Amino acid sequence: MKRICMMLALLFVLTGCGLLEFWGESNPAEGREFVTIERVVDGDTVIVHLEDGTRERVRLLLIDTPESVKPNTEVQPFGEEASDFAKKLMPEGEKVELERGTPDRDDYDRMLAYIWVDGENVNQMLVEEGYARVAFVYEPNTKYLDELEEAQEEAKEDGENIWSIPGYVESRFKDY
Repeated sequence: MKRICMMLALLFVLTGCGLLEFWGESNPAEGREFVTIERVVDGDTVIVHLEDGTRERVRLLLIDTPESVKPNTEVQPFGEEASDFAKKLMPEGEKVELERGTPDRDDYDRMLAYIWVDGENVNQMLVEEGYARVAFVYEPNTKYLDELEEAQEEAKEDGENIWSIPGYVESRFKDY
């Protein structure tokens, strides 16, 4: 039995999982907090529950995805795909890490944040896959701007999703 326990402990260390993480007692990375996904509204907006039980609508920082649920607006190309990709990354009930912006609210009183799943920045993954473009860049909320712009350039060069339709991004998005 002792040998099995030692082998399991070694397995956790070698795979990068700590025993505390396995048992659900890990701490979030510095500057982040755990939240639980209630639902993905669309590609760049989610509803979460904070650990204190508070429910928040979160707008992902520095990105914009095509519309898929905006009232009085047609579903735009890749809007549903962006939303589906976000749902895949952040399924209902999933515990994720949230890093608040500064300030942490927009004009619509939505929390501004980056979301991290398994150590990966969801905002950046949406840009990398061509489901989002870099947008709404306002100081001081520019912490990961360089990484996002680099990911956008690669997605653009590769013609990923929103970048696959010539002129679409330029005509659809006019503020960046």
